[in-house]
Amino acid sequence: MAKENGADHGINVRNKSTGAIQDELERLTGRRTIHAILDCVGSESSISMGFDLLGPEGALAAVGLMSQRVEHRQFPFVGTEFSYLGSFWGNHLDLVEVLSLAEAGRVKHNVTKVALEDINENLDALGRGDVVGRQVIVFG
Repeated sequence: MAKENGADHGINVRNKSTGAIQDELERLTGRRTIHAILDCVGSESSISMGFDLLGPEGALAAVGLMSQRVEHRQFPFVGTEFSYLGSFWGNHLDLVEVLSLAEAGRVKHNVTKVALEDINENLDALGRGDVVGRQVIVFG
């Protein structure tokens, strides 16, 4: 989905070690680290992996809310001057801007409608990590 929306490269990190991801980064970009990460999952493992992939003075912004806490080794965090940013939403002006962008057709999304009678198999797919984007249950 990232490449469809303008990313130069995309790496599926599922079941890959940090080292394997760094190898693929180096092959694609010539670097083993990343300047900035937008974590849309927010799990302990995704945030930890993000910090492991950041380069010096890198920034990680978490917008996903899967876990209740964030842990990372302190020295790499402080010693390389990482920034960690969280975002739950915004203010009224942000909402107005997003709605205006959506109205202009400039907001891209990936939403799949799921029939209520198919909910169990779609929940299984979600649990396996096979869902890209969001699923919305359609009743009736």
